[in-house]
Amino acid sequence: MGKRRFEYASGSPALDLVDTVSSRGTANIELLETPGDLSFWLHGLKIVAQDVTDHDLRDVRSLRNGIFRSAAAVLAAKDPAPEDVELINRTAAFQSFRPQLIEGSVILAADDPVRAAMAMLAAEAVTILSLPNRHRIRSCPECSMIFFDKSKPGRRKWCSSSSGCGNRAKVRRFRQKQLQEGSRRDA
Repeated sequence: MGKRRFEYASGSPALDLVDTVSSRGTANIELLETPGDLSFWLHGLKIVAQDVTDHDLRDVRSLRNGIFRSAAAVLAAKDPAPEDVELINRTAAFQSFRPQLIEGSVILAADDPVRAAMAMLAAEAVTILSLPNRHRIRSCPECSMIFFDKSKPGRRKWCSSSSGCGNRAKVRRFRQKQLQEGSRRDA
């Protein structure tokens, strides 16, 4: 199989990780099947992690599932489960990336890039799941993708308005309106 196409449209890298299970709740399609898939996904976040292991993949999936369950709890107006909060907090405590100045550019370096990426993702989850921010966690009414609403008014409804679910919903409403107007003219 060729390289998978990953989307990074949730407004949060932690929720982008959650989105690596496609059609969640129905087909539950695992997009991180191999360590190579994880390496490719991390590259989309501008993180170079070579030599990703099966153990790394298992740990990232575990973190992903804890973040998903926590976000789903928030969406249901509940507190995340203590064991998920503990997993996220423990992972956020790993050594994260350190900025390095190399040839005039800032490069993020780590002894273990996968663990550093997990720490970064967990820290992001801590931020978005915190009380001042959790009200901006949303679920797309079309595809159920969980996203973080960064819009200034805080009224984002769709995972993607321009080309994704929001656009399809607008097209359906437009067509329905055209049909209704046509049936009124014919009556």
